[in-house]
Order: sequence, then C-alpha cells, then structure tokens
Amino acid sequence: MKDKKLVVFSIIIIAAAAAVLLFAFFGNLGGETPAVQLPPEGSSSVDDAALADVTPQTVQSVIATLSRPDSYSRTVTAEDFWSGGGSASNKLQVWVSGASTKIQCPKNGTTENILLNTDGIWIWYQGEDGVYHSSSYDSSSANQWIRAVSYEELMKLPADRITAAGYEKYAGDNCVWAEYTTSELGYRNREYISVSTGILMGVETYDGDTLIYRMTSGAPSVATQDQSLFNVPQS
Repeated sequence: MKDKKLVVFSIIIIAAAAAVLLFAFFGNLGGETPAVQLPPEGSSSVDDAALADVTPQTVQSVIATLSRPDSYSRTVTAEDFWSGGGSASNKLQVWVSGASTKIQCPKNGTTENILLNTDGIWIWYQGEDGVYHSSSYDSSSANQWIRAVSYEELMKLPADRITAAGYEKYAGDNCVWAEYTTSELGYRNREYISVSTGILMGVETYDGDTLIYRMTSGAPSVATQDQSLFNVPQS
C-alpha cells in the first residue's frame, strides 16, 4: 500500500510540473457557467442556498475567482495511514513571500530547513555546517516538499472528471471542496480551498472508502514575512 501511494504521489507532482499552471488557473475554463454566490466575507457559516450553487460543473469557476495572498505563514500536517492500522504524521512550518518559500520540519533529531525560490533549492540542518544547493526548480517544488497536492491539478481536469463539489467548514475555515478520481490508480481525492484566502486547507486521499493520506493546514497568518527568514546561511 505504501509503495502504491508513493507512486501516485510522484505521478501527480510530475504532471503538475509539466502543465501550464498559470493558464489553467487564470485562463478561460471553457463554456459559460452559472453565477455562483460566495458566502459574505467574514461569515462563519455557509447557508444551504450557497452550498447548492457549487456543483462539479461550477466549482472550477468558483476557485478561479479566489486569490492567494502574496505573503503568509502556516503549519501543515501530513499524515499517512497504513492498511494494517498504523499511521505516521509529520508537521511542517511554512513561510511564503512572493516566489520564495521556507519550510522547516523535524528530521533525525534536528531541524531540516528547505528554501525554494526561482534561483533553486537550498537545504541545511539546524546547528550543522554545510548547505546543499540545486538550481533545479519549478512551480510545483514547494508543494512537493510540503506534500501538498497543488489544486492547479484540479483546475486543469475536464469538468466531467469532478464527481462532487460544495461548501464545507474545514480546518476552521469556510472552504470550497471538490472531489475527483485519479486516472492512474483510481484513488479518490478531495481538496478543500479557503474562500477567504484561496489557500489549500486540506487534501484527503481514499483507496476505495479507506483514508490513506491527509494533509491539513493550520490557520494561515496573512502578514508580511520577515525577509531574514529567506536568507541562506553562510557555509
């Protein structure tokens, strides 16, 4: 089961990197769709009328109206669930400023630091000498490191691949959600995107009716980030 999950996650990341993401997110999605009424800004609940407006046919148009902040921070928790009943969890701290992303996560008794920007990827360990650098970078790299399937993958799907959609409170935030089945191994993915921030708040992956992977975001702090966070240490 574990190997199977790693294969499909790698396929999803590779496909996302190869897509023309900006066009998929901002471009014409094809055809006219009914107008969709989003909840009032700051609303703590979603009424039945608003919920009914989001369908598999309209959800991509709804998501296309959302925009993510240029600068924010959050905590992301990635969980794997094994067929034998075991599980594993990893918590990551994430800072974003423009095209730069800084990630910290515990690893082997220390803290791993990953910095990504348009000049490449840097990795170093807290309190240790040496910095690894690679100039290889694409727009999906940050999502790969935080194990968050980018919702641009959802945006480029044909509408008939989306099997369900709606509004739901998730991780303490009002979210648009959409569900689709992967073509590679037939997993069922459900993605939750915040109406207020446009940030992906969660992903759930099911093998049949069994939950095998979940990513959950803590409440984002939408603020200008300290730029010193994105400095590479002198080796």
